[in-house]
Amino acid sequence: MKEDVKLAKWLDGSMDENELREFMASPEFETYRKIKEYSAELTAPQTDIDALYNKILQNRQPKPVRKLTPWFARIAAVLFIVLSTGYFFYSTQTTNHTAAAGERAEFLLPDNSTVLLNAASEAQFRTWNWDDNREVELTGEAFFKVAKGKKFDVVTPLGTVTVVGTQFNVKARDNRFYVSCFEGKVKVTSKNSEIMLTPGQSVIFENGKNIAEPSADGTQPGWIIYDVAFESEKLENVVAEMERQYKVEIILPAGNYSPYNGHVKMNDLKTALQQIELSYHLKSVREGDKIILTRE
Repeated sequence: MKEDVKLAKWLDGSMDENELREFMASPEFETYRKIKEYSAELTAPQTDIDALYNKILQNRQPKPVRKLTPWFARIAAVLFIVLSTGYFFYSTQTTNHTAAAGERAEFLLPDNSTVLLNAASEAQFRTWNWDDNREVELTGEAFFKVAKGKKFDVVTPLGTVTVVGTQFNVKARDNRFYVSCFEGKVKVTSKNSEIMLTPGQSVIFENGKNIAEPSADGTQPGWIIYDVAFESEKLENVVAEMERQYKVEIILPAGNYSPYNGHVKMNDLKTALQQIELSYHLKSVREGDKIILTRE
């Protein structure tokens, strides 16, 4: 019995017991079985396979080759569609890293650059084809140690940072975009503004406008050692950062508050609250994971 006839009879279940036993004993059977099994499990997009196959036949130029049987062509068409779909999803798949409130997360980029996420932050990038798509999408705050000679962009909802072999910090919260450079150079772009930072420099954008360029002391951001510095920061933003770091809810009484300038400890809640209480003449009461601030 010809091989293609055997395959056809096996696929449609018309082999008798002896034919089936002989066919299963053949060395090619395992390969055919896998093709049939995988094809049965594949779920292709809604496509008219018969129409696709007929179109292929119409466009074929006469060649001195053996004509494929319809069942094989159908399987090939399904495999082509599914593999194409799989390639699309693989090439667009992203790697995600998240640090929940009260936590941190550290990971490596494909070029061995190090990223440390602050609390309540998220970063994602495409591992596949990284060399042609060097981009990290960031929501929240992160410190980057870029491998020597490597280059990529950090894209946030508030602006983009372009780097080459450097160490820097990016913070994008609400309407504030804060970038500090500790080594090398970074180019910061926010809306229509662009600025180049060198070691020891920072820039703060609010609603796309450059509002300050404070110094960046030391070799790393203070939050890494749980000591966060604020400059002309709204008290609401300071409290929001405390909520992220301590994983608590803080109720701030309504009112107008002067901007906060100074440091806040992020590994000792009692001390952090005292700093806020003394600066704004407030007192606090804790109820489980909720802290209520009131005026004295």
